[in-house]
Amino acid sequence: MKRVLTVLALTLLLTAASAQTFSVFYTFDFTDGSSPNGSLILDSEGNLYGTTQFGGPSNRGVIFKLNPQGQETILYSFTGSTDGGIPIGRLLADTKGNLYGITSSGGDATGSCGTVFKLAKNGKLKVLHAFKGGTDGAQNQGQAELGLVIVNGDLYGSASFGGVSGCDGSLGCGVLFKVTPAGKETVLYSFTGQSDGAFPQDLIADAAGNIYGATGGSYAPGNGGTLFELDTAGTLTTIYTFPEGAKGTSPRWSLFQDSEGAFYGVTQFGGDTSTCAIGSAGCGVAYSLSATGKERVLHTFGKTANDGEEPSGGLFDAAGNFYGSTFYGGIVNSTCTPGCGIVYEYSAKGKYSVIYSFTGAADGFTPSGALAEDSSGNLYGAVLFGGSGNGNGIIYKITP
Repeated sequence: MKRVLTVLALTLLLTAASAQTFSVFYTFDFTDGSSPNGSLILDSEGNLYGTTQFGGPSNRGVIFKLNPQGQETILYSFTGSTDGGIPIGRLLADTKGNLYGITSSGGDATGSCGTVFKLAKNGKLKVLHAFKGGTDGAQNQGQAELGLVIVNGDLYGSASFGGVSGCDGSLGCGVLFKVTPAGKETVLYSFTGQSDGAFPQDLIADAAGNIYGATGGSYAPGNGGTLFELDTAGTLTTIYTFPEGAKGTSPRWSLFQDSEGAFYGVTQFGGDTSTCAIGSAGCGVAYSLSATGKERVLHTFGKTANDGEEPSGGLFDAAGNFYGSTFYGGIVNSTCTPGCGIVYEYSAKGKYSVIYSFTGAADGFTPSGALAEDSSGNLYGAVLFGGSGNGNGIIYKITP
């Protein structure tokens, strides 16, 4: 068991009528992980689970557990060899307590293109599939989060690259795949980089077993990425194509779908390209897409001082309010020139507000991944860098 961090409590006044408390829940010191990079998940007892990209004995990342008191247990340390390394995001838990995820390196000795893994409750890790970098797909470390969904006992996921040769040189534009519990992989769809998009992101599934996700880009003019559906018959349909510009470019992270069939998400770029401080591509937007395919921009990032820039995780819904974070924006100082990042809320009434701005001190900088909520309504998230543990990142807690 690792030490419990002395909690740094910072109270932030949100509005004249309400306040929330931000605290550092855990700080990584490299030996126990470095750069937590994905959305956290919770079990019924309030334990948090997640991954770090780096740190651990081999500096290839760890799978960790944090109990409600903030004590860490390292469940597995990757070596970067046949077991994979540099996990790239969200874990998935089944009903038996097994964890599943994706790494972006290691696995196949020739390609080292990542793995799909299963971590049993007894701590034994099994590689279900090692990507070879060809038609079966290839993962990469970058500003993306990938995860798996379970449909009828099989795992469904996406690979950022691989698939159709010749797309983006020899890397390919990514695939959708299925992996059985026995470890047999089937490529369900290979993206071409044209009207169907390229570089698929995290997936969600509905009750009927249909799969939904986004592509982060394309090589077709006027195509700034897509939202797609893969139905139970294996047919891929492009639901929406982002036109670039004000309505957003490069949808990233996971989607949220409501009971009416509408989708909610964020794009990393696009929006107002004239005001974004970190580049001409725009700082991204939060959007909704109706069941009839009509997009509505909920918020354009980077238009006002101290706002966030470049969303760094999908929208998380808690009691009808959406929460998220951005890589940059907010407080600008010598530690983080483009801004240290923020946590924001888009309320059920349609009001956008910044609820916390990172300082780059003990609270770290560059938040990443979607937030998670416990049974008491506390929100948890990850920060890639900074903190008091030699800059290896933190887990934070926001208490209503």
